[in-house]
Amino acid sequence: MEMEQPRPQATDESRATYLKNYEKLHAILSGGRQATMGMTAEQGSVVTVRLSRILKDSDTDTTVPFEGPAGIEALLARLSDSWRSHIRVFEDGHLVGLTGAVSFTGERGAAVSVPMSHIAYALDGGALVVCISLGPGGQVIVTVGPSNSVSHIAKGLEAADRALHVAAHSMGCNYELLSEGYNPLVSSPLDVALVPCTKNTLSNAHLGQCGRFARDYMRCMASTEVILGYGNEREAIGAFRLASALSPLFMFLTDNIRSFRGSGARRCPRMCRSLIMGEVDPTRSGIVPGTFDRQMSFDRYIEWLMDIQPIYVTDALGTTTSSGKRTLKEVLGDRVLSESEILSLFDCVLPNVRLGKDMELLQADALRPTQAAGYAAFVKGIFVNPLGRDSIWSTLSVGSEADVQAATVELRRKGWDATIYGIGVTDLVSRLLALALQSVSDEERSLIENVAEFWEVHMVPRDAFVIQEIKRERGW
Repeated sequence: MEMEQPRPQATDESRATYLKNYEKLHAILSGGRQATMGMTAEQGSVVTVRLSRILKDSDTDTTVPFEGPAGIEALLARLSDSWRSHIRVFEDGHLVGLTGAVSFTGERGAAVSVPMSHIAYALDGGALVVCISLGPGGQVIVTVGPSNSVSHIAKGLEAADRALHVAAHSMGCNYELLSEGYNPLVSSPLDVALVPCTKNTLSNAHLGQCGRFARDYMRCMASTEVILGYGNEREAIGAFRLASALSPLFMFLTDNIRSFRGSGARRCPRMCRSLIMGEVDPTRSGIVPGTFDRQMSFDRYIEWLMDIQPIYVTDALGTTTSSGKRTLKEVLGDRVLSESEILSLFDCVLPNVRLGKDMELLQADALRPTQAAGYAAFVKGIFVNPLGRDSIWSTLSVGSEADVQAATVELRRKGWDATIYGIGVTDLVSRLLALALQSVSDEERSLIENVAEFWEVHMVPRDAFVIQEIKRERGW
């Protein structure tokens, strides 16, 4: 039997390199944009929405593949032809993203130019950033922000959707973006081909050995991610705790999966996302260990990161290679990394809530653009108001990761009849809605109503699919 070779001891040079990279990691966390938490809606708050969806060929009722004359890569190429000042983003010779410009009508009727960029961002009266990229299974990801106005973000999402629709129509294709948390067109994740690039191949090989639903996560899932700027470390950690505690509730309220591996709506488990993410890779997902300890800090978060295998690393020339079995701590001893390379390392983990340059809430299913914007406004309203946020936290009986897991199980079993952290779900949602509605602008209140109309009648988005299926089966 071959014995595992001992890992080489760190040299003084690699130790010094590691410390320089560690300082860069900490600087990114400490230098988060100082705009959302601890400020009123009038003073300004910074939100980004990242909405991923499945692209469906409505003529064949199938998932649109990445490659081919009418594939997603061809669609991106056609789309970029119609956008001003566009830049194409390539990986391993394939077009996987783009930047350009679209326009939408501003709230006062003025034409607003929306430049698309995966690099820069602008705030307060500057240009609103829109970016289109792809998930591992060809999920189309539209990212809008950061912006002080979620209503502007909603218009950016809608403008990008229109541009994609027009580009598909010009190709003679009848394509539709499915706003659902899991691809309803397949009975197996292997029915979906990965976008052919090195990092997807490496991730598929690694995660495939870690959990039985890793391929479902990569190839079939779609989400609504809300990204918030944060202030100082104390504010950030407090918000991180509350967001982590509320993550099962956010999963429940945005539950929008009608079919898991061809199950159909009624046979699909409630909060299917929580079941899938629970078996992707336990070392890099779920609740960050120590989140609810009084000693939680940016340094503790980085210490957790250090023991994670990043799967792949990208060198200074942009070449992606496997990190092997090495942890992030070992990788950081290789060479001093650039800021963009350091930023990418935060993305190697998939917790319910992720820290980096901003705080990212990752656990909502894909929603329709208006609903996604409503959910983002709801989240913004909770976290922009520090007094209200602290008041909510003080009512929750949560002290460990086990409490969050118990809340997840309770919500899956009982739905609106559940009690989590000592509070009935109906009461907790009412309190959160009241806080959010008093903390945002009039336009953002209207957006919240687009998604809260489900919650007010004790429904979540997936329930509409269940009702449709029942009606169809009964011939109503």
